[in-house]
Formats: sequence, structure tokens, C-alpha cells
Amino acid sequence: MQVFGGTVGVGRRDSALGDGDAASQQLIAVQDVQVRLVHADSIARENYLRGGIEDAAKRATYETELAAVSDGLVAVGNRVLPDDAAMLAAVSAQLTRYSGLIEQARANNRQGFPVGAAYLRTANDLATTMVAGLRDVQSSLRSQVNDNLDGADTAGLWLHLTGWPLLVLLLTGGGWVAFRFRRLLNVPLAVAAGVTLLLLVIGGSMQGSAMSDAENATGSSLQAADLAAQARSAAFEAHAQESSTLIARGSGGLDVAWQASAATAASALARMCIITGDCTLVGTFGSYAEAHDAVRASDDAGDWDGARAASLDGEAAIAFAAFDEASSAAAASLGAEAASAMSSAADGLAVLRVVLFLAGLSVAALVLVGYGQRLREYR
Repeated sequence: MQVFGGTVGVGRRDSALGDGDAASQQLIAVQDVQVRLVHADSIARENYLRGGIEDAAKRATYETELAAVSDGLVAVGNRVLPDDAAMLAAVSAQLTRYSGLIEQARANNRQGFPVGAAYLRTANDLATTMVAGLRDVQSSLRSQVNDNLDGADTAGLWLHLTGWPLLVLLLTGGGWVAFRFRRLLNVPLAVAAGVTLLLLVIGGSMQGSAMSDAENATGSSLQAADLAAQARSAAFEAHAQESSTLIARGSGGLDVAWQASAATAASALARMCIITGDCTLVGTFGSYAEAHDAVRASDDAGDWDGARAASLDGEAAIAFAAFDEASSAAAASLGAEAASAMSSAADGLAVLRVVLFLAGLSVAALVLVGYGQRLREYR
């Protein structure tokens, strides 16, 4: 029974690590939805700033991103817990309203009606609400990953809590048989003890390795992917605020929002730099921040047209595009690495569970044979 208890423990650890893997992949998927949403919102504000003539390529990207957000909400909503699914459903409903507001803003903007800005602000506020909902879901999924790792850690103790007492019983029983029946060695009992010890050493090592791999994946690649997504989302929010500031024509107070988003992005990139050792994105985002400062300086000095040009097609636009491209590649790479690391962490545990079960049967049979031999002699 002791070895069978270890089998149950290994199975529970395998299951818990699998659930942690699923939650981590859902976390990455929700982050992707958030990044695409703020990207779409950033493009909507940028195209509004352009006036009646939008950038066609940007408009196409906006539509692609919004469609990806809608599809992503449905896909993830089908795989998460009910409370999280309800929050995603609420975001999905808000997305429809957001899209309608953006279209109203575009229509009024093309005709030169100032009311378009009001529609745009309402849409932006709604986007902020949707992002807050997505962050709540992400927080829930992070907790699920951690809870599953804790559960896997606890489940792994079953092998040791049941296996070592069994080994002690086998050794004690073997000693008693040797003393009682004047036999130096009972081969079946000795083999049973040897098998049990081997299983404890090898099984314990495999369990420990699986747990270590999962914790390393969570603390390195998954955390780095998480930070990359946070940085991209905050950077797009900052870029959107840059456009909003210019739409408001010199209302420098709005730059407070840019500063907050930029600080979030910079902090996430700095932490990612520590984990991965690659600090390229820190410098890339810093270049955009410097270009943004130049945009604000021009606008504050009364050169709104120059600030607008720099933001839409000049140095600020070029610097942000470089950050977008580099951070997109980094986020995709880190996300794939995290998914692979979490998925492979439990490799071997399913086989170990079967081996433990079969070994438990073998140990039980050997014990019966060993004691049976001595009992026959006694009779």
C-alpha cells in the first residue's frame, strides 16, 4: 500500500504540473489579447490625429488586431475557470461597443466635426476598462500557476512519506525472519527492499527534477514572457497617450499619463533585462522616450505641426516602430520558450507512475513469497 500511495502522489504531481502548464499558456494568451487591444487603440488614436486621410496600412493593422482580440477572447474564455470566463465575456461585450465608438469618431473626423474627439475619448476610456478586466484575469491565472506548483510540491511528498516507512518495514521484517528462522538472507525480501530503495532514489530524483524544471520555467522564461507582454502593453498605452496629447492640441497635462505608462514599460524591461541578460529593448525604448521628449518640446513651444509630424512619421514614429518590431520578436520568442519549458517539466512522471504501480505489485508478491518460504519451513 505504501508504494501505491507513492503512485497516487506522483499522479497528483503530474496532474498539478499539467494544470500549471495550462494556466501559464492561458496567461500568455490573455496577455496577447491585451497587447493587441492596446495596439489597436494606439492605431485608432494615431489615425485620428492624421485627420480625414488615414494611413491605409495602419487601418488594416487595426482591423486585424481587433479581430484577433475578439477571437482570442472566445478561445481563452472556453479554457479558463468560470469567474475568469465571465470577466472575458464582459470584455468581449465592451469590445463591440468600443468598435462602434471608434467608427463614430472616424466618421465625424473625416467630416471635420469636433464631436469626433468626444467619441474617441469615450472609446479610449472603454479600452482602459477592458484592459483592467484583462489584468484581473491575468492576476487570477498567475495565482493558479502558483497554486498548482504548490500543490505539485505537496503531492510529491507522498512517495517519501509512504516509501521510506515501507523500506524500514521490509528491512525490519527481513531481520526478524533471519533471527527467527536462523537464515542469513531471505532473497525475496531482500529483492523487495532493493526494489523499494531503487524506486525511492530514482523516483525521488525524477520528481525533484520535474519540480525544479517547473519552478525554473516559472521564475525565468514565463516571468520574462510576462514582463515582455507588460512592457509592450504599457508602451502602446504611452504611444496612444502621445497621440491623445497632440489631438488635444498642446494640453501638456495629458503627458502625465504618458509618463506613467512609460515608467511601467521601462520598469518591466529593466526586470526582463535582469532575467534574460539581454538589455537591448531597454535602449530601444529609451530612444523612443527621447524622441517623445522632442515631440513634447515642439508642442510646448507652439510648433504643433512639427510635433504632429514627428509623432506620425518622424523620429518618434521611427523610434517607436523599431521598439515595436524588436519587442514583438522578443515576446514571441520568450512566450514559445516559456510554453515549451512548462510543457516539458512533467515529462517522465506518467511513466514513473506506471512503474511505481507495477513495482508495488512486485514488492507485494515478493513479500508474500519471502514470508511464505519461512512459514512452510515452520510448519
